[in-house]
Amino acid sequence: MTERKQNHLLGFILSLIAAVMWGLLPIALKELLLGMDASTIVWFRFVVAGLILFFWLVYRRELPRTSSMTGVTKVLLLIAALGLSSNYYLFSDSLNYVNGETSEAVIQLTTLFLILGGVLFYKEPFVKVQKFGVILIVGGLLLFFHDRLALFADFESDQTVGVMLVFFAAITWTVYSLLQKKLLENLSSPQILFLIYTFSAMVLLPFTSITSVTNLTAVEFLLLAFCCMNTLVAYGCFTEALNRWDASKVSAVLALAPLFTIGGLNLITRIDPSYAFTDRLGLLSILGAVLLVVGSILTALMPIFIARAAKQNFDG
Repeated sequence: MTERKQNHLLGFILSLIAAVMWGLLPIALKELLLGMDASTIVWFRFVVAGLILFFWLVYRRELPRTSSMTGVTKVLLLIAALGLSSNYYLFSDSLNYVNGETSEAVIQLTTLFLILGGVLFYKEPFVKVQKFGVILIVGGLLLFFHDRLALFADFESDQTVGVMLVFFAAITWTVYSLLQKKLLENLSSPQILFLIYTFSAMVLLPFTSITSVTNLTAVEFLLLAFCCMNTLVAYGCFTEALNRWDASKVSAVLALAPLFTIGGLNLITRIDPSYAFTDRLGLLSILGAVLLVVGSILTALMPIFIARAAKQNFDG
């Protein structure tokens, strides 16, 4: 491992920035949806991030050439693009039905789905720490929704629709993540994201209302700018953190995102007690969110536990 990868402090800071950005994203999206539909928001996010990545890759002389890719790589890229674009849209659209705390809590299911996907497709181990983490994730979600579980019996309620949208968003993110691991064998992360952003922007174009940007208020325009930069900054920090720190530790820090969502909305309600777009969580729901985060952190740190156990067995 190089010295670059041993920079623990920078790796932690970059991971924390990504966690904060992703934690604040649903708050901004919820407000922005008052002036712009979900598909248009996602299109702008892809276009802005794609353009910046284009100039960066041109500068680095690393612009990918699809003509030199194998058919398998192209198919994997296509599926990964469909996965990520679906994730962006479904997560954004879910905020038409639920508030930021709920969407950010349910999206943590990606941790569980990634574990199952890794076991199924990459034959990764499923150790006791992971099993305990899964129990905490499921238990945390049940506790988080303890006062709303009865609502899910009504399949037409906003809560049910919103949670299901986030549920499928978690599945599509998992598809993208699992395929990216394979794609990284032939392409860099910026190249993969550039191709996915470009493809997704073209696919979404017929479903967007680009002119709606002219009707945004000044605050909504700033929120759109934040959402666009969030795509670039969060993923940029996430990618660079992986170059500076262990992937398991990066994932553990990213699991803190729901706490930043809850904390951000709590701060807003203290400033404006009449603020409408919050669940105003009780103590049991907050405890559920904490258990959810702890479970995600434990499962993310799994590779470290395995490595230590292997070292102990080797030394013994």
